Amino acid sequence: MKLRSYSLLTGLGSAAVTAGLLISLSVAPLSIHATEVAIENYPTLAVTNAEVTIQGYLVAPLNSSGTAFEATNKTNIGLGASPTTAATDTIPVQLREPLRSQFNLVDHPELIGKLVRITGTSERYMGRPGIKSTTSIQVLDEASSSVETPAEPTGSTETPPATENAQLTSTPISTVRAGNLGTSYTISGKIISAVNAWGGHGFYLQGSDGAGIYIYPGAALSYQTGDTVQLTGTLGEYKGERQLTAVSQHQPVTESIETPVLETTIAQLPNQQQATMISLKGVTVGQIQSDNYQNSTFSVTDADGQTVEVRLDSRSGIKTADLLTHINQGDKINLTAVLSTFNGKLQLKPFALSHFEVVEKASAQPSQTEEVTVGQIQGASHRSPLVDKNVSLKNAVVTYVVSNNTFYVQDHTPDSDPKTSDGILIYTDSLKTNVKVGDQVSLSGRVEEYLGRGYAEREDTDLTITQIRATEVTVDGTAPVPAPIVLGLDRTIPADIIDNDGFAQFDPEEDALDFWESLEGMVVAVDDAKILGPLKNKEIYVTPAAGQLTLNKVGGVNLRPDGNNTNIIPLLLKNGKQIVKSGDYFTGRIAGPVTYSYTNYKVYVDDSTLPPLHEGTTQPETTTILPSEDKLTIASYNIENFSADSKSTSDAKVQRIAKSFVADLHSPDIIGLIEVQDNNGATNDGTTDASQSAARLIAAIQAAGGPAYTYVDIAPENNQDGGQEGGNIRVGFLYNANRVSLSDKPIGTATQAVVWENGELNLSLGRIDPTNSAWAAVRKTLAAEFVFKGEKVVVLANHLNSKRGDTGLYGKIQPISLQSEVKRHALAQILSDFTKTGLAQNPSANVVMLGDFNDFEFTQTVGILEAEGMANLVSLHDAADRFSYFYNGNNQSLDNILVSTNLLDRYAFDMVHVNSAFMEEHGRASDHDPLLVQLDLTKSVTTTPTEPNTDQPTDTAPTNTGETNKGQNGKNQTETEKETKESATVSSETNPAPIKTSRKKILPRTGQEASFVLISLGLLTLALNLFKKCNRS
Repeated sequence: MKLRSYSLLTGLGSAAVTAGLLISLSVAPLSIHATEVAIENYPTLAVTNAEVTIQGYLVAPLNSSGTAFEATNKTNIGLGASPTTAATDTIPVQLREPLRSQFNLVDHPELIGKLVRITGTSERYMGRPGIKSTTSIQVLDEASSSVETPAEPTGSTETPPATENAQLTSTPISTVRAGNLGTSYTISGKIISAVNAWGGHGFYLQGSDGAGIYIYPGAALSYQTGDTVQLTGTLGEYKGERQLTAVSQHQPVTESIETPVLETTIAQLPNQQQATMISLKGVTVGQIQSDNYQNSTFSVTDADGQTVEVRLDSRSGIKTADLLTHINQGDKINLTAVLSTFNGKLQLKPFALSHFEVVEKASAQPSQTEEVTVGQIQGASHRSPLVDKNVSLKNAVVTYVVSNNTFYVQDHTPDSDPKTSDGILIYTDSLKTNVKVGDQVSLSGRVEEYLGRGYAEREDTDLTITQIRATEVTVDGTAPVPAPIVLGLDRTIPADIIDNDGFAQFDPEEDALDFWESLEGMVVAVDDAKILGPLKNKEIYVTPAAGQLTLNKVGGVNLRPDGNNTNIIPLLLKNGKQIVKSGDYFTGRIAGPVTYSYTNYKVYVDDSTLPPLHEGTTQPETTTILPSEDKLTIASYNIENFSADSKSTSDAKVQRIAKSFVADLHSPDIIGLIEVQDNNGATNDGTTDASQSAARLIAAIQAAGGPAYTYVDIAPENNQDGGQEGGNIRVGFLYNANRVSLSDKPIGTATQAVVWENGELNLSLGRIDPTNSAWAAVRKTLAAEFVFKGEKVVVLANHLNSKRGDTGLYGKIQPISLQSEVKRHALAQILSDFTKTGLAQNPSANVVMLGDFNDFEFTQTVGILEAEGMANLVSLHDAADRFSYFYNGNNQSLDNILVSTNLLDRYAFDMVHVNSAFMEEHGRASDHDPLLVQLDLTKSVTTTPTEPNTDQPTDTAPTNTGETNKGQNGKNQTETEKETKESATVSSETNPAPIKTSRKKILPRTGQEASFVLISLGLLTLALNLFKKCNRS
């Protein structure tokens, strides 16, 4: 879950593929803003190491050299312009998990010949342009079940003859534009744009009512500009623009439709029909910018000072270089274009050079190429002062080669200004170079601010990379690579502060954001790096051995409420095949240039230059809480999109999770499960039942030696609870019926609210206020009333909304925006009101909240939950052990367990680190660690309060103060405890973990408040005893 909540999209069944549905699988938040390139053009283009989307046919498995098909290869597939493309003419695509399990053509021969859209990184692979680090594969709908004739193998459907009248009733396009997303509509209209000018064989269609809409069929329909057609498709939306997708039926018609181009002004554009042709007269062209695919963006301004953005897609056949031969900055033109919307802003989309009629050329400026230094290009700011200028550079040394057209150079003679970087990215487009590290080069080109790899919204959130788009590169000889800036030695990253002035001042000494920008493109080094967590997406997060960060028990760094861990350094590896975990470390120097992607600065590293890697002592843990006949154990576990579909949830994952429950958690009496999908996972066919998913897990637990659990949930309404489309993610419970039972009451429905009546729930299982609009697209909290040894316990399983929508720490929005908190606070208030009502009716009620709250123990979300008689056990837990998740280098507690305060004197609590610090190769089963609490419901335990715990994690284990205490290996700290654990069995009652007593073990405010409550209760008890003694005397 990224914080931006990264939920792994899984669960694609082959049955859905053969049914012809539009289905997809992604292993990262889908980068729908990846540049789309026609498959016919891709082999002739230079790779960009940026995200690219290509549509083509799955031909066959490729061998490791890409020269022939290999029937047993599950890693590589050939993507062709047709299903019969020769092996050497295909685009080689590298599959990684879980895409490999879903789309390898060895296990899924039914996919051969299917039309797909693949998104991944444009890289050289098998000696030619290919796609690596694949993040998304979509199988496109080539034929509806209502169409008897299947699509042609080439992906083009034969155009039937025109009919006098449409055979189906068409809905006006204006009505469709206001319709519900996901609804199927039949429309008629005239094609007013070029076809495939924006990829996907799409075009704009205008109806007889004057309204227009974009059509994205995915496959060629064999129509052209000016044709009048009727078609059926599904209403969708892309970046705020309505479009019709998944075209299932189409035909030409003879209806005559007038589509005049409307002359208007920029001020009147908001009042005009979207997806129609408009024209502006006498507007002035702004600065024309280009990306690595020669797409052009600029603004035009009218005489009144009104401005609108223009985007010319190179798939129209017009590259930036072509456009610049026709118009340039300062020209006054008449512009014709399609009026559209992109990310909530108006955007004009021309698609032919004839749409730019020059009225008056700008005053001619002499073309000059200025000889400069890298420091002058970079400047003391986040954007180059020379952007869009032609420059020449001499005496630059190549420091790192990304690909044959992308590399880094650094000035051989630095400018000695710590605010200006001496390194820069060079992009040569189609100009092939064979430069090597150590080459001394001279070059000339244009300075650009390049938007690198990132999420779909990166234009709004990410900083840019200063680069030179070089038109000439000359190797003059060789030279020593400049010595790196050693982080923590030569220069120190500012502590705690990322940015505190909203970019008002460029201050690398105070702001970490400015610090990294002052080194952009320069070679930096990390000595004896400590590894903070597992490798993912070729990235390893480290901190220097001499760094100032305090490490937790597994060798990681905990997220803090009082500042940022700015000394965390992301390494972006060229190959990234290492198997690492928290606590591992390098001995020696790691060096590379500073780059930027996905809202974060990173250090590029060539794997072949890495120093020795050493394994640390961190091992997966086993809880020290032992089963006891009279004590109830409750676990919380996010099992990451778990379903009965073995293609999306592998057998190995099921076995690892089952082992966690039995061996690592000692078979808890109740388990709150988070992220349970329906029986067929992400297959979007209306299935909501998850009984088969649960049965699969229960059988695996039994096979691992655990009990025969009973599973309960309330199936959500189809696609109403967020998560992956079709997955119907939900929370549920496993419970051991030999130890605990549901109360003898009805079970609620998806829309029925559970309520308190006389201090108990009116249902044995129910959802909390499920029809409240705050729960839209979120997993509804599930409340269950269990009975243990005659005592009732109410358990609330939660999975609140993700952090999607929050901006990144090192992004261009400062201070950062935490938009997702607004919804979580509203949901937390609903839950707090619910527990408040119950505890008001019955102050002795045993209430437990558990789950993935998608927020940390020190946040307002948890504070709201604690405000009415609940206490968060994570907040009271040992600071060095306080985490359940790893993201962007920080350990953090998205998962929490809260109990009613009447239980604070009789619990044991543990956070069992079996996943977050590790990779699958270590046995990782999920991206979250499980949490466990044991409750003594028989009586209150009176003991002497212990000394408070240290407030910050340390490299040494704290002394045992009565709570579950683990060292880095998860073992008990004393020899006596070790012997006890080794001799214990799952059902043993010997030497159970001590039940928690009142104590102060806190970092955040919430723990202080809980301790204050306990101290106050103790003082009140003492006063009452003294009062009784006075009465007796």
